[in-house]
Amino acid sequence: MTKKTDKVNELEAKVNELDAQLKRAVADYQNLEKRITEGRSELTSFVAGELVNKLLQVLDHLEQATNGATEAEKESGWFKGVELAVKQFKDVLKLEGLEEIQDVGEFNPSLHEAVDVRDMPPSLDSSGIHKDNMILEVIRKGYNLNGKVLRPAQVVVGRSPDNHPERPEGAEG
Repeated sequence: MTKKTDKVNELEAKVNELDAQLKRAVADYQNLEKRITEGRSELTSFVAGELVNKLLQVLDHLEQATNGATEAEKESGWFKGVELAVKQFKDVLKLEGLEEIQDVGEFNPSLHEAVDVRDMPPSLDSSGIHKDNMILEVIRKGYNLNGKVLRPAQVVVGRSPDNHPERPEGAEG
């Protein structure tokens, strides 16, 4: 009887070991499925981001063309057609998760790229107190795609003339 009991115990241990191996294998497979799904999602996001980034160049040119039109051209049919196409183009990009980065207020290095720094004109601040790092001008619009910065806004940043040390004589800047 002990021989039979030993054999049963041995078989139960083997069953438990095989059961544990099966559970680990199933868990490993589920983790692999998750990683593959996440990888596909990241790849899709990356490809979409690259495509939208290329399309933004087209949007930039179309917006420059419409912004540079004369008043007479703005009344023409072709201009209204281009304007409508730009609006539809923006709507499609918005549906894909594209948002324009706000380019007013204070400079934020995670959203903006400073391409120039200028002394802030006194007329910008009626309080008489100048704040450094205010955005004075937008050179190129920036965009977020699904909450991530796709392209930072290129901006000119203002600095207060009284908040930076004077340059020594003869220094250029």
